Amino acid sequence: MKLDQWMTKFYGTPWYRLDSTDEPKLCKEEGLYEIRLLSTDFSGIINAQQDGFLLVESFIEFETEIEPNNEEYEGIRLMNKSDHSFILALNEQSMCQNEGYRTRFNNPIFFEESACKKYYGAAITNNVNDPSVLTAVVEIDKEVVGFFMLKVNDQQTCKGLMTGVIPEARGKRLHIKMQQFLINHIGHPLTLINTTQLSNLAVIKNHIRANRSLSKIEHIFYKKVQ
Repeated sequence: MKLDQWMTKFYGTPWYRLDSTDEPKLCKEEGLYEIRLLSTDFSGIINAQQDGFLLVESFIEFETEIEPNNEEYEGIRLMNKSDHSFILALNEQSMCQNEGYRTRFNNPIFFEESACKKYYGAAITNNVNDPSVLTAVVEIDKEVVGFFMLKVNDQQTCKGLMTGVIPEARGKRLHIKMQQFLINHIGHPLTLINTTQLSNLAVIKNHIRANRSLSKIEHIFYKKVQ
């Protein structure tokens, strides 16, 4: 078990991350405790529930071998500073104001109403300032309508972080085009990791159509000790 310094500072309460299902028995101090378990860890899931942990979110992860191509993507470019406010606003709408989409930060058992906006706003800003994160935006008629963030982990792997497209521009596969634009910018083959909520059926269907390989399903459990 270890204290997550960033989350502790961010929310103003101790935030602990557990590494095994034996550790919930150590959850005696005041704070929020988090454990992540694979969907195949049946005994761990039962133990976590018996120790008072609640399921707050489930993720499905895909891996894809991807390489640069020679296509040009009109209207897609790397973001600049003036795009920051648009990305913040669109991500807030997508993650926190969308009635059809809920994350663990919308959970009233653990968080106040402002927590979702606060968390994802900070995540966007941190990613924008992270030199290992590349962000593409797409324009239609000189108006920015979407963004895609990709983190380069190392020479072999990268991970899709956040993406969003305004409702009027959806259905054009712009997120796929922005992703490929960034791969072209990197300039060599990589293993791409994409993660989404298990409830996000539309995105999961897109990953299946793209022949991506399912790599894992993971559940996140929280427990609050007061």
